[in-house]
Amino acid sequence: MKNFKFTKTEKISLTLALLVLVVLFISSSMTYKQQEMDPAEIKRRFGFIEPVIKNWNIKYAGAWHNRVSDGGIAGFTQFFVRKLAHFGTYFLLGIFSYFGLKRVFVFKWTGPFFVWFMTIAFAAFDEYHQYLTGDRTPSVHDVMLDGAGSLCGIIILISLLGCYYENREK
Repeated sequence: MKNFKFTKTEKISLTLALLVLVVLFISSSMTYKQQEMDPAEIKRRFGFIEPVIKNWNIKYAGAWHNRVSDGGIAGFTQFFVRKLAHFGTYFLLGIFSYFGLKRVFVFKWTGPFFVWFMTIAFAAFDEYHQYLTGDRTPSVHDVMLDGAGSLCGIIILISLLGCYYENREK
């Protein structure tokens, strides 16, 4: 470990992970009202999602969400996009963090667990930060969704790296 140096790719990966953390911090610093989109903006930006999800029913945090319960298709689309953003940002955080740090771990099997637990810890901190922000409520369900996104990203990256190294040896 004395002569350990991060490669250029690892540095880029860790920089991208840091960028995701900054975006998450800024996002959780905004009130719900600052993040809320009006129905016309939702239609313009995410209208392509509406036909796909229009008949979906999603049970989240003990409540059913659909176009009726969320005040129309625009409200349901906004709910869906918000939860997709939770999953997606932590998916990327898991990928970038693990890819940047995987060589650091002496026991290779500890790397994915460490990165996953760290992303969950950050998700919990982020929810607490939202609590301190006006007009926002923290949710353990969001932390679980964030952890699932990170875990999926790490598993997919490990699978892709495994396939890459397996094919490279042939």
